[in-house]
Amino acid sequence: MRSFGSYYLGVITRPRRTFDALVADERRLRFGAYALAINVLFYTLVYVFLTIGGGAPSAFKPFLAIPAERYYFYNRFFLAPSMVGCWILAAGVGQLLSRPFGGKGTFEDTLSVLGFAIGIASLASLLHDLPDTFLGAIGVLDLKAYEVALNSPTIWRTILWILYGGSMVLFLYLFPKAIAAAQRIKPLPAVLVGVVAFATYQGVFVIFNR
Repeated sequence: MRSFGSYYLGVITRPRRTFDALVADERRLRFGAYALAINVLFYTLVYVFLTIGGGAPSAFKPFLAIPAERYYFYNRFFLAPSMVGCWILAAGVGQLLSRPFGGKGTFEDTLSVLGFAIGIASLASLLHDLPDTFLGAIGVLDLKAYEVALNSPTIWRTILWILYGGSMVLFLYLFPKAIAAAQRIKPLPAVLVGVVAFATYQGVFVIFNR
């Protein structure tokens, strides 16, 4: 592995081998931050497009005390800090929970591999979110009507569930692989720690982002 691109593609094709190589690379934290930054950029664009297209949360009401019709306007600004904060929190949880199982990695190791795990796992949901919101922003798609279709028994809801389900599977697959590589623990403890770390990431993330 000689470049960020080779690590990024490697997590898709050979995740455990790539994570092992990343942990041994002195550039690991910088590369992990790059992987997360790609996700931050794309999802910030999603909320920019939603704002331009007049979208608003419907089925899942915001937890924060912000009117739904203005939520995506503000979501553009707290997407990045909330995603970075959840990344750090998930890495901290993974680091601490690995210790009873003999975890030997550093916090930087865990943070680095989870940056890639989050970035790659989110690509599946981006396949839906980015193109559809862009079409809404340029006026091809009525985002409010589309939101209704996504919450009704339509082909669009089926596509959404498939892609979001794929993203969930990737998260649950990559987080344990990442933890196992960073902490050098056995597969079963890595699965347990990885699932809890992912639940922490997603559980806090959904508070801010709808």
